[in-house]
Amino acid sequence: MVYNMVNLQAATSTENLRALEEVKDFHTTDLGRGGKEQWTYHILPEAALDVELHRMSNATSSASVDSVTFQPCAAYADLNQDRYSIEEWELPGGVWQFTAIYDGHCGHDTVNYVHKRLPSMVRTSLQALLQSVPTTSLKPEFVSEVLCSAVRHLDHSIRSDLLDFLPHDHLTKMSDVQLNQHISHRYSEWNAISARCTQGSTVLLALSDPLKKNVWILNLGDSMAVLGSRSLPSGKWSAMVVNSIHNCNNRSESQRIQQEHPSEQACVCDNRVVGYLAPTRALGDTWLKVPSVYTHRVFASHLQDWLPPHQAAQYANRILTPPYISDLPEVYHHSLGVSQHETLLILSSDGLQDLYDNHDTQLSDQEMADRWVGLVGHHMHSTDMDLQSNLALRLLRDAVGGDNTELVSRNLTLEMEDKWMDDITILVQRFQ
Repeated sequence: MVYNMVNLQAATSTENLRALEEVKDFHTTDLGRGGKEQWTYHILPEAALDVELHRMSNATSSASVDSVTFQPCAAYADLNQDRYSIEEWELPGGVWQFTAIYDGHCGHDTVNYVHKRLPSMVRTSLQALLQSVPTTSLKPEFVSEVLCSAVRHLDHSIRSDLLDFLPHDHLTKMSDVQLNQHISHRYSEWNAISARCTQGSTVLLALSDPLKKNVWILNLGDSMAVLGSRSLPSGKWSAMVVNSIHNCNNRSESQRIQQEHPSEQACVCDNRVVGYLAPTRALGDTWLKVPSVYTHRVFASHLQDWLPPHQAAQYANRILTPPYISDLPEVYHHSLGVSQHETLLILSSDGLQDLYDNHDTQLSDQEMADRWVGLVGHHMHSTDMDLQSNLALRLLRDAVGGDNTELVSRNLTLEMEDKWMDDITILVQRFQ
């Protein structure tokens, strides 16, 4: 056997020093998991942290709303499943403000569909209401009904597309061959429908009237809305968690599902709906709202990337009396008091709450709300214009580590293929 010899020249002392300089700011972490696996991250200088966070979170500001949407995992750079809307509508009586966060799960199709369609549906219905009811007779519950109806109508359209494509009575009579042919002949249509039916999206939206005297907040899912107010003459900020959280950690939601499905022990298990989904209310997730034959025969067999067959069968066997996921939102109306100097509204997807849940000190929802409003209120009145520039960015910085430069750096630069945090979207709206 002949060996080829390769002679490598030893690095010079200067080259060694340069190599050491390049890696001196790199550290490793096990993320507190205690295993042997370690991941590398890069310590960034303080001056670079906010710049990098601003870039990575697509931080934007308008006249009254600041926004960020954040997913630092490089492997998921284009896979943030959160979406948001910030719109102003010129309608009878003046300009209405619409803001919303849509937190998608299991894919992008449903959340994209909701993001595209819901604002226009709300606007059309609201315009019709304002044209039919004099402003002096406009009751808050009328607007609440517009919001609720738009959300439910959108979910109904997703379900109707499936049932029009494949009615239940036809499905139960079809042979496997007939079913395969039906889907293959209309495959592009099936792709769009099936994706929206096996994915989902939560919705958290706010609507304010032209005079900013009223705000309506609608929630369907596990995002959070916090209303902050600064009273005169004390100048102190107070925070109120507006909505209940629709997931199985909320005992009332878990009990509601169990009461709707008595004697079904698996309707909530492992703190998830049928052991699968964390949110208890959402748009889409149609397979949990229709008879299980759709999962057994259609979704499991004709969606290769959805679920492994054994898991699909396991979940389908738990679907006895659908629906298990609700499309009924909760709508809250608040009058913005004229005696209060300032009011602000924070909308956030559940990724923000999750980050605080991972802090060493566990915070209740109210404690989180107090912290958020106190921090945002402080920055609103800061003499440092950089701190005022984007209030949502200030809140994100606090969540990813605050003054802990090493923790912020780790959260921004960790070299890991899997997500180490959920998608985070924050909207901060100012009413003055």
